[in-house]
Amino acid sequence: MNGPHAAGFWKACQTEYDTLVSKDVWEVVPRPKNHPVISGTWAFRIKRFPDGSMRKLKARFCARGFEQTEGVDYDETFAPVVNWTTVRFLLMMSILLGLETRQVDYVAAFVQADIDMDVYVEMPCGFSQKGKVLKLKKSLYGLKQSPRNYFNHLSSKLNQLGFTASDADPCLFVSDKCICLVYVDDTLLYARSQKDLDDVVKGLRDLNMDLEEESDVAGFLGVLVDRRPDGSIVLLQEGLIARIIEALQITHLHPKRTPYRQGVLTADLDGDPPNGTFNYASVVGMLGYLQANSRPDLSFAVAQCARFTHSPKRSHEEALERIGQYLKSTSNKGLILKPTPLVNTFNTDIYVDADFAGGWGYEDPSDPACVKSRTGFVIEIMGCPIQWLSKLQPNIATSTMEAEYTALSIALRAAIPLIHVIKFVNAAFGITQNALVSFKTTVHEDNKGALTLAQLEPGRQTPRSKFYAIKMHWFRSWLKPNEIEIQYIESKRQKADMFTKALPTAVFEENRKLSCGW
Repeated sequence: MNGPHAAGFWKACQTEYDTLVSKDVWEVVPRPKNHPVISGTWAFRIKRFPDGSMRKLKARFCARGFEQTEGVDYDETFAPVVNWTTVRFLLMMSILLGLETRQVDYVAAFVQADIDMDVYVEMPCGFSQKGKVLKLKKSLYGLKQSPRNYFNHLSSKLNQLGFTASDADPCLFVSDKCICLVYVDDTLLYARSQKDLDDVVKGLRDLNMDLEEESDVAGFLGVLVDRRPDGSIVLLQEGLIARIIEALQITHLHPKRTPYRQGVLTADLDGDPPNGTFNYASVVGMLGYLQANSRPDLSFAVAQCARFTHSPKRSHEEALERIGQYLKSTSNKGLILKPTPLVNTFNTDIYVDADFAGGWGYEDPSDPACVKSRTGFVIEIMGCPIQWLSKLQPNIATSTMEAEYTALSIALRAAIPLIHVIKFVNAAFGITQNALVSFKTTVHEDNKGALTLAQLEPGRQTPRSKFYAIKMHWFRSWLKPNEIEIQYIESKRQKADMFTKALPTAVFEENRKLSCGW
């Protein structure tokens, strides 16, 4: 409130206070003698468009929920979080089926839900009255149970409109005409016609949901959804990239063609201490959000840096700076979604790879992590990357086959819930497995030992695989001809290669072209 936007933030405070009063969120009462009173606080934020420009100044009055010491169980605080895999899948489907889209923002979302216990909160700074406190009638931001109360409130309204929640993704709701994806106070709607969207919005308003609507899905959670004339969609986060480059303070460094140097990033226990010119954990967090949403080409490099968030050395800072230099040359690039459908087939392709004991010879040999293998996979639907991962395996594999087989298990653990989401959504549009389209999932594996073991009947083993844990064998019972199959692929065509190791520049750019489209 002492900064350059003080006047704007004070106006935002007044707007927030008036909104809460108009929604009858509380009643002003004398301070109770035998009941705890939670303090409140103002939370300020500059909301920005995906390109980084200022959208509006936001002020939110919140209760300090961490002061709640009784009456709230953990189960009463849990609320699901949207899965970006589902977002990308729905965007791909909007291209494939020519769906109409709408974005809805619920005004003061949490306070639209009632509260089921007595909670007293101090009056907000700037609006206090001597000897008075607030007794809540609605769920105020900051309370432990508010997210859960609101999600249940919204779910009940959607159920009244004929929506059913997905078992695989609790944020996904489907009716006979519309798909609804919920993230706190933001909702994406998909339907075959604008009339179906209008009916849903009208139905929500008739059920007393206070909301604002936008004509199309142009940006969601900081990601710009750029629809191109050729029918493709490009997911861009140029504003976030600009903030990363600014945080790293690398304007004087030249752009690079890859996000890493060759080799493996090690703990570097005897290396130089960090300069501390930027917040290492903050930059890793921003890069994590970037790679998870629109830049799979960064996954391996970011995963390496994230290992050392709690004890970075100068070499780790330089690794982040190298990612920043790569972003300088690719700041206007993003994931391209352009489905390539086959006649009467709805294809899901899973590319799986593993780097066996990739740290051996680089890291301290006394550290068990030096012989851990890395899993990498990318799941594509109709040629569009929907989900990907680069991660060290939790257990130490003792052979290349075991490392590849473990990666296979991890990839299918992510893919099978996604397959349920696909079928759940497709059923809403009349695309059923036994009617118009045949569903087929193909897993591409470049290790013949892992391929042979995976194709054995459940319960059978090879002499070298007797000790493999049951948690890795489970997926074999899901394999069925013409539904989920595993087949061999040459290593040079393995799209998951860039998620497991640092590739030479030409090979990296070839893999990026296959996965990202540029």
